[in-house]
Amino acid sequence: MPAVTRYHHAMRLALALVLATTGCLQPHSDPPPGPDPYGGWTGPQGDPLVGCASDTDCGTQVCARDRECYPAASVRLAHTAWTVHGAAASTTSCANRPHLFIAFRGPNGASFGFAPVPCKNGEFTVDKLPTIYTEVQLGTDGTSSGPTAAIDRTTGEATIDLP
Repeated sequence: MPAVTRYHHAMRLALALVLATTGCLQPHSDPPPGPDPYGGWTGPQGDPLVGCASDTDCGTQVCARDRECYPAASVRLAHTAWTVHGAAASTTSCANRPHLFIAFRGPNGASFGFAPVPCKNGEFTVDKLPTIYTEVQLGTDGTSSGPTAAIDRTTGEATIDLP
């Protein structure tokens, strides 16, 4: 085998070994809009993100929506609801902000989120949110600020009033 081919083969093998031993990695961007907000995530340059895509990638654990593997007891259903200036979210109340972002935050700067989220829906549910995420932020898509709320440890519920 030529030296260059052996080098490329060795590098591919080393990368496969690193990926196999490190487990799932956290995504670095929000998923693009589409019918399945949890699938097909790509990085800023369009490159596929590394991490689990389904529970089968995690052995005896589950693939949470942050694309990391966790024990089943460490994920939960979480539901965020919002109002706009105290009024129910609707096409009218959301006219100035039709699309939002939603970000979940945890310890040591851990975060991930989704965008665009239609404001008029007034709610967003994540079926497998890791329990390490204890806060949710909601804001206008394309910005990095917005109100936050604690996620109730028992119910997984959070409520935010958008200004």
